Amino acid sequence: MPPSLKKLDCFARVITPENIEFEYALAGPFQRLPAFIFDFFIRAVVFFGLLILVAVLTSWLPLGQIVVTILALLMFFLFSWFYGIFFETRYNGRTLGKMLFKLRVISVDGRPINAVQAALRNFLRLADMSLMLSLQVFDPEAPPAYVIPTMLVGLISMTLTPRMQRVGDLAAGTIVISEGKHHSPWNHQPEDLRAFGLAELIPATFQVNSSLAQTIGLYMENRKRLSTMRRHEIAKHLAEPLIREFELLPDTSPDLLMCALYVRVYLSEEQRAQGRERMRQTTPVRPMTPPPVSSSFSLGPQSVSAQSMSVDNSPK
Repeated sequence: MPPSLKKLDCFARVITPENIEFEYALAGPFQRLPAFIFDFFIRAVVFFGLLILVAVLTSWLPLGQIVVTILALLMFFLFSWFYGIFFETRYNGRTLGKMLFKLRVISVDGRPINAVQAALRNFLRLADMSLMLSLQVFDPEAPPAYVIPTMLVGLISMTLTPRMQRVGDLAAGTIVISEGKHHSPWNHQPEDLRAFGLAELIPATFQVNSSLAQTIGLYMENRKRLSTMRRHEIAKHLAEPLIREFELLPDTSPDLLMCALYVRVYLSEEQRAQGRERMRQTTPVRPMTPPPVSSSFSLGPQSVSAQSMSVDNSPK
């Protein structure tokens, strides 16, 4: 299924390439403006701070004024064009302003943005800042320099597009989301302790790429507000092929496997060991009779496979 996105009351539903659907709150122009102003302020402070430092260090040179002018133009170019590119690429779609106001740039398919997308949306920022006003608006005696941005093009673009995208976002295939009370993906603990046992059945050779890791993290962030049936519906798209790949029993719960993958990807070995210990302490002692063949990690609240128990009771 190709990636798609649908707006619903300032929310966007994104279907990832793994066919997992997540809902994001779109960031409108008035949410993005404070982040933009903060980033502008940071750039201005650093620029003028470095400019003063360079002026002091080169004051003794015969051509110090020329050196300061050249370096000022160079720094202005770098800060204007590459500040956003660097931070959005390095920090997963966030500049300092976006970090402060809990905003993030993502691709329209839910993936993190790459350097090309960050460059496109930042290079086209000048188009979004049009139309420009002249300095003569404030002083009739000032030169006719059209340098005062109105943001009119960007505002019209965000108003007319269902994803609230400015021109740079449309070109780069990105959207800006509001994370609100966002929790880091490694702060979640599966309430079903069987996930720690199932995590031990995942082959040690299985490699988790960045896209799958992000999908697992997003699933755990949204999991608690989903019903049991909705969890199963979402998780099965990704879990069913992995159940076959890992050679688990066919009735293994897709939701539980997603929790186990989270344990494997995001929790440390110490946390996994603590989880296995808690699972042993809460698992009732059963008579030593052969377990039924069909026992597995299923959707039932108490079912657990004999295979997982053998793994959990083995010395680590």
